Amino acid sequence: MLGIFISFLLATSARAIWPKPRLVQNGTTRIVLNPNTYSFKALTSTVELEDAFRRYKAIFFPHATEPVPDPSNNGLVVDILDPTAALALGVNESYTLDVHLDGTTVIAAKTVWGALHGLETMSQLVDFNFTTGQYSVSGVPVHIEDQPRFQHRGLLIDSGRHFEPVIHVKALLDSMSYAKLNVLHWHLTEDQSFPIASRVHPELAAKGAYNDFEQYTWQDIVDVVKHARLRGIRVIPEFDMPGHTSAWRKSHPEIFAEGCLTESSRGAFDPAKNETFDFLQATLKDWAQIFPDLFLHLGSDEVPSGCWNNSKDLAWMKTMGFANTSEVFNYFVNRMAAISTKLGRQTIFWDEAFLSAKPPKDAVIQNWHDASLMQKIVDAGYRAIFSSNGGYTHGWYLDGLAATWDNMYVLEPLTNISADKEKLVLGGEGCMWGEGVDPSDLEFTVWPRLAAIAERLWSDRRVNSTVEAQPRLEIFRCQLLARGAHSGVVGGNGRSAPPGPGSCTQPGKTEEQLFV
Repeated sequence: MLGIFISFLLATSARAIWPKPRLVQNGTTRIVLNPNTYSFKALTSTVELEDAFRRYKAIFFPHATEPVPDPSNNGLVVDILDPTAALALGVNESYTLDVHLDGTTVIAAKTVWGALHGLETMSQLVDFNFTTGQYSVSGVPVHIEDQPRFQHRGLLIDSGRHFEPVIHVKALLDSMSYAKLNVLHWHLTEDQSFPIASRVHPELAAKGAYNDFEQYTWQDIVDVVKHARLRGIRVIPEFDMPGHTSAWRKSHPEIFAEGCLTESSRGAFDPAKNETFDFLQATLKDWAQIFPDLFLHLGSDEVPSGCWNNSKDLAWMKTMGFANTSEVFNYFVNRMAAISTKLGRQTIFWDEAFLSAKPPKDAVIQNWHDASLMQKIVDAGYRAIFSSNGGYTHGWYLDGLAATWDNMYVLEPLTNISADKEKLVLGGEGCMWGEGVDPSDLEFTVWPRLAAIAERLWSDRRVNSTVEAQPRLEIFRCQLLARGAHSGVVGGNGRSAPPGPGSCTQPGKTEEQLFV
């Protein structure tokens, strides 16, 4: 029984928590909680805390029970030092949590964002005994001190290749908060479709979306960003360019290079035209109204630079003194970075912008090629985000179904990074590209492997034993399922189903093991 197993794990310490906290100290007493009288209070109330109290009361106490005799007169108090701290890169997310013998729990945090993490940790300490009908916390008194190792702990989802309805994006945000992730990187436009509304150019979605119903309204995006914020999650939009843009071409072929205008070709924006940059600035300025985060991802990967090999662009290249298309790409990257700066945003690019161009030093480079590239990026003075694909078997690409949780868990973003450059590594992301995933299996493909990435980005670097982690991850998977999130089994390949009857802690099997 899950409740008994969790109680066993917590009998001597709170070691079942995911991701693992920095410091846990605990005693040996078990205290009973009364769901009917248990209170949630904030010394300084905020909208985010009041919303979290409502959510977490249901998570703490999911089962209807009869009142229990003589429970502790207990409740939870949150004390925040700075209730106005903005949700932004580098905000303090630390917290302390104390469960006292009298049943009172105190969460102290510098910001509301740290307090939300404390609430999640507390929710993983509460156990329900089906025999007695009691909720309890074991190992009291409990003292926890915790903070993340990296500032940027994210998940990329791709709504350009398969549309992900708002209800599914919100469900994913809910489950992300359980693993203390704090960034949704939303890849919104692609060659295949353009699902996001634009007020200045509504024809982009009207002609670029798959159909009339697989689109996001303006209010949809506002709603998702608000939903994320209430869970301490930033939303960073990605508008990939100059390639991966063919869906834009359906309504505005005039801003595309003439070398790739046929329906069957992958298009690329035409940097020879100032009109191209005027158009992009107007659309990005519009979207900046609904994406308040200070970062904007402008892609720059897998550019079909052959599109610029046409007579008009070649003549322009000659007048600009550009010897090849790599110099054209560099020009595009830097003009777009300047536009982003003008809009009050910092720019994130995929690592092609580092390999084939020279972006401004305030740009952030997201590493998706070989993990060894991280060292070169930070040695050149750039900030970096780690998401190496690892050949789709040993990286953080969740669409690589052969990549198992343990391979993801042991991958270290700071490998070969010198101590003086470690601060340039902002964190990392699991990437759930959308070629082979849609709403039917999005969460099932993401979890539980994303949890391995989450702990690597949150917990101390020395927390790296897959043997120690697996029992906790199995319990975390059970918690995901109990809270309504869809998750594959622990072990096995990505998107693995249970190999047969068994508990939610049942380990899976890889494809190789299934056929042994």
